[in-house]
Amino acid sequence: MSRRACLVFGIADVVSALLLALGVFVGLPDRWWLVDTGGALLILALGAAGGGLIAGTKWAEQVARAASALALAVGLAFLGAVALAASYLSGIYRPVGKGGAIIFILVGAMMVPYLVILPSLQLVWLGPPRRPS
Repeated sequence: MSRRACLVFGIADVVSALLLALGVFVGLPDRWWLVDTGGALLILALGAAGGGLIAGTKWAEQVARAASALALAVGLAFLGAVALAASYLSGIYRPVGKGGAIIFILVGAMMVPYLVILPSLQLVWLGPPRRPS
């Protein structure tokens, strides 16, 4: 693993964790234990992965792989939920629902770089897990 790539992905993970914390704990008006717990776990995983990659620790690769897989799974589930909600609003409420659907689509589009593209690129960069020799 090159040092420059570790720094880039480490900083990207830390920024993603900060943006996710801002979105979940500041941006959402209501608290729901499922979102708060899942968000907190993902924030901790991305923060640990980013910190480990920046510091160059031995465990950073494993934590980054797990955090990226978790972020990708959450991101894909989130996009699926947003797509279902947008299509429901648009189909049931017609003109009024189209405005709500547009908002859902914009929120989903803002999450794609941090919860789909970045974790996918990081998993490709990390490659398959190495077996201890």
